[in-house]
Amino acid sequence: MSALTAPGIPLLAVAIMGAVGISLLRGERSTPEPLTAPPPDARSFLADMSLRRFDEQGQLVYRAAARRATYFADGSLALSDVGLDYVGGQDGVWTLRSPSGRVPPDQDRIELSGSVDVHGQDDTGVPVDFTTSQLLVELPTEQLRSNTAVDLTTPDQRLQAIGLVASFDGTQVRLLNQVRAQINE
Repeated sequence: MSALTAPGIPLLAVAIMGAVGISLLRGERSTPEPLTAPPPDARSFLADMSLRRFDEQGQLVYRAAARRATYFADGSLALSDVGLDYVGGQDGVWTLRSPSGRVPPDQDRIELSGSVDVHGQDDTGVPVDFTTSQLLVELPTEQLRSNTAVDLTTPDQRLQAIGLVASFDGTQVRLLNQVRAQINE
């Protein structure tokens, strides 16, 4: 027979919950991370932000996460270590990662900057990945847009260009200028 019998399990659980409860009441907490001074016009910030945005019909528009989100007096939002997925709702095919981002005041778009990594697929299911230094996530037009250098890869090709427009559902991926292609055999 085990030293811990079935009737002893609830007693052990009660003892653990009691110890946790007492430590919470005493105010024992883990050491918080050091805070850096916010910019002078910052009004508030969130750490480890997770957001799901829905439209008027209650349908998912996108899911976002950021290590830090700072809200400014002008209504803008600055983001660090940004991740977006389900861009365009359940039919969205892109997952985006960026070291920084910004939501301008009174605008329905997200501006990503730094080394923006995008993973997804086209409308036929072919994997499409690209990187760029700046990317606009334009919610009203349901497009991803860049005017900077883009390096795009699929299983059989690598394309480089200046500028890109891609629909949220992957039915359109268009490179804009100075397009160079390399076919992988």
